[in-house]
Amino acid sequence: MLAIIATRIPGPVAETADRDPGILTLVFSLARVVRHGSKAAFARRCALAEAAGGPNPL
Repeated sequence: MLAIIATRIPGPVAETADRDPGILTLVFSLARVVRHGSKAAFARRCALAEAAGGPNPL
């Protein structure tokens, strides 16, 4: 279906400036990775504390 639409367009389409340039996607992806990494590190620390016989911080 996309091929049919693309062949009927007479020329290249000009994109507007308000489109996501990719930097926002990069920033949100990095924030998600950092957040996930910090949660995993906290879970490992809790597991080590519990294995050592200390209180579980959760």
